[in-house]
Amino acid sequence: MRPINPDLINDLAERRAAIFIGAGVSAGVTTVAGGRIKLWSSFLEDAADLLADKKLKSHAKQMIKSQDYLMACEMISRGMGTDEWKKLLTAEYAQRGTPTELQKTLMQLNQRIVLTTNFDLYLEGAWNDVNKNATHHPHIVKSIGEDSFQAFRDSQSYIFKIHGSIDDIDTMIFTKKDYSDKAYGNWAYAKFIETVLLTHTVLFVGFSLSDPAISQVIENYAHNIPNARPHYIFLSGTHTDKYVEINKELRRIFIIPYDKKDNHLELTEIFKKISTLVDSRRRELSIEVMRSLEPAETPPEAGGHLNEEQAP
Repeated sequence: MRPINPDLINDLAERRAAIFIGAGVSAGVTTVAGGRIKLWSSFLEDAADLLADKKLKSHAKQMIKSQDYLMACEMISRGMGTDEWKKLLTAEYAQRGTPTELQKTLMQLNQRIVLTTNFDLYLEGAWNDVNKNATHHPHIVKSIGEDSFQAFRDSQSYIFKIHGSIDDIDTMIFTKKDYSDKAYGNWAYAKFIETVLLTHTVLFVGFSLSDPAISQVIENYAHNIPNARPHYIFLSGTHTDKYVEINKELRRIFIIPYDKKDNHLELTEIFKKISTLVDSRRRELSIEVMRSLEPAETPPEAGGHLNEEQAP
């Protein structure tokens, strides 16, 4: 396990980081039924199989194969009809499950701002599991609008579900039209993510940066502010030097690699180590604050005479 940048630990300790959680984190959850939540591609493959129109089914599968998921999703949802599509989404993403150790460890970092593209409710469950003594719930924001910017002015905790939530299905950003209306067509969407990048150190976890709307915001930000502090992404496997270099240059993102064996166990271990370091740094900061509040000793006046008790 490679050393963790002390600047990152300090930002986390001072709650100046934001955690961006993608679908890869939810993929580790075991549902009450004993299964796993489907990733986007698998969900669309199974949904396409339910289409009665064979020609539409074939075309949708071609889109999935070419990884044009937005168009495939649009075609499938229209082919099914609104009611059936919503039922299918709810049947998959409203499943109850037990939050993973990774989700709970991420919540234990106690950052004010957590962002996710996931529709499920597992992060809320993980937050509740590790904050049993909290007096208030975090603010759950299910769509980005002008009110979202209040998070940069107060001290509350937030979970921003930037692509919506399964318990408010009309907020979800899933199809090509959803992206057009609620992401590209929403001025607040890009501006909010850009503001997070500008004001916080962002940790991308379980997120591949393949989302077109979010990747565009990140690359525009890096282009406009090339000397800004970097952000971090945790990616499994090995990566060429050129790929690492491109992400640093075009996205201002540093890659932290890890081994994906044993169901990405090393990623959980990395964050447990980070959590320990953050707790230690917070104790150090508390001690520094206490020392700064102690009254300084007043030295004897220069040139003054010692009284009898002070004389040697």
